[in-house]
Amino acid sequence: MDGSLTGDKTKERLGWLDFGKVLGILVVLLVHAEGSPGPVTFYGGMFYMPVFFVAAGYTFRHKEGETFRAYLKKKAKRLLLPYAGTSAFLWLFFWVKDSLLAGTPGDLKLLSVLGIFYSRNQMHTMAYAGENPVLLNLLNAPLWFLTALFLTSAWYGFADRSRWKYVLLALGAVMAFLWHYGTKLLLPWSLDAVPLFACFMAAGEFLREKKQEKLLGELWFLGLLLVAFITASQLNGSMNLSSGDYGHSILLCLTAGTTGSLLVFAAGMWLEKKCPPLMKLCSLAGQETLTVLCFHMFLFMFIRTCASLLGLPAVLTQILLVVGSMATLTGVGWFWHKNMKR
Repeated sequence: MDGSLTGDKTKERLGWLDFGKVLGILVVLLVHAEGSPGPVTFYGGMFYMPVFFVAAGYTFRHKEGETFRAYLKKKAKRLLLPYAGTSAFLWLFFWVKDSLLAGTPGDLKLLSVLGIFYSRNQMHTMAYAGENPVLLNLLNAPLWFLTALFLTSAWYGFADRSRWKYVLLALGAVMAFLWHYGTKLLLPWSLDAVPLFACFMAAGEFLREKKQEKLLGELWFLGLLLVAFITASQLNGSMNLSSGDYGHSILLCLTAGTTGSLLVFAAGMWLEKKCPPLMKLCSLAGQETLTVLCFHMFLFMFIRTCASLLGLPAVLTQILLVVGSMATLTGVGWFWHKNMKR
């Protein structure tokens, strides 16, 4: 099982692509540690999820002779098995901790089970005025992304097998646009957002197929990207893809997410030339982004408890949350996958 969120298994890993994924997961950790500086949270929030979809598009391949069923099976193995396994582990852990040890084994945490099957943190957007309980309440909130990436990859792979690929993708995006502005209901497995996420994948595939990577080394192009990224971010405001919050405009959200991702990849290309040792670390961490995403909030719980017992200051606790969980889970993931290959 590939430990990378995008599941790419290129013979020679692309350091700049791994850098983008590592930076994305670091922003995730910063946000969940509740200690990131304002600009990092704001601007990082523009690309820290889109960068994985763009990377998935870049590594997307339509193999000759591969059936759609085989393609789905491969994606399910890489994304749905970790989702199911992590969800089952966390449910069992908290059932034992909160129910069995408390003497109430009949409390099966049915709301949590619903959240696992629905794979959304809530059923409605934040604008919904009615009751909107948290569904992913087992330190499993980040797992929504795995089912979203699976369905996005499935939709993109399906469209890719048609001569009307871009027509299908465009129609899907229009339907997602209408759904978002017509209702406050969030569909299971991010179905309402999948066609929008596919736009990020299309940007990644365009980057590879049109061989536009060289543009990421041109100062004039980077300048245009930076202006577009800052402008779109400022006009759009903060967003949260997991809850269907795209800011003021879906188009601005797509612009900020795409340009931000490309800027991150450009930074990775520059570092690949200037600091090869750092990129080797990024390549290692980039292979284990899936492990970090699945278990960092669970590890956060233990780090916070230990920090509280030791009386550590908040800033040091937040550093330990980010650095400690990243290093620990990358190491655990590397050890696991190394031994699985034997």
